[in-house]
Amino acid sequence: MAYETTDRDFNAMLHKKLTNRESLLDIGSGPCVLLDTFPYASIVALEIHRPYLINRATNASHIIPLNADAREIHKLFVPKSFSAVSFIDSIEHFTKHDAHLLLQKAEMIAKHHVVIYTPRGFFPQQYVDHFGLNGEKFQTHRSGWEPAELEQLGYEVTILKGMHDQRNPAFVHAFGLEHAPIDALLAIKYLG
Repeated sequence: MAYETTDRDFNAMLHKKLTNRESLLDIGSGPCVLLDTFPYASIVALEIHRPYLINRATNASHIIPLNADAREIHKLFVPKSFSAVSFIDSIEHFTKHDAHLLLQKAEMIAKHHVVIYTPRGFFPQQYVDHFGLNGEKFQTHRSGWEPAELEQLGYEVTILKGMHDQRNPAFVHAFGLEHAPIDALLAIKYLG
């Protein structure tokens, strides 16, 4: 059963829930806006759209940018090579089929955790790149996720009530100024 909260600080939740923080493979890092705040000693920021990495928000030495297609992670990394693999605002950019395959690959590469942060349900987004770096085709949302389906995959799910609202330009673009806020999901799979 998913846990619900009105707490908006999902990063603090990560700090509490994740036990091993040596290394992280972050899938779909974009311009690495949040990675400086993640509690890992080393982070590989994997991103298919090279301009995001070239124009990233941080040049912290513990964050290593890697320009590659996430669907090929099984060819790039050996099993159990990272403490965790994360999909922070990225799993929704894949079709359900590709996402399921990608999650299976992530579970082989991660030693301890696979982390997903995504809107609840389908959040329509296409033909827009809020970073202004011509990544529209990569920013298109191709799937939506509900707590029950992530739980069926073995994830512990937290529903962050009303997390997406008018403060988010993507929300306003998709839903307009008058739409009620929508939830986000933080899902963690704990591996053996």
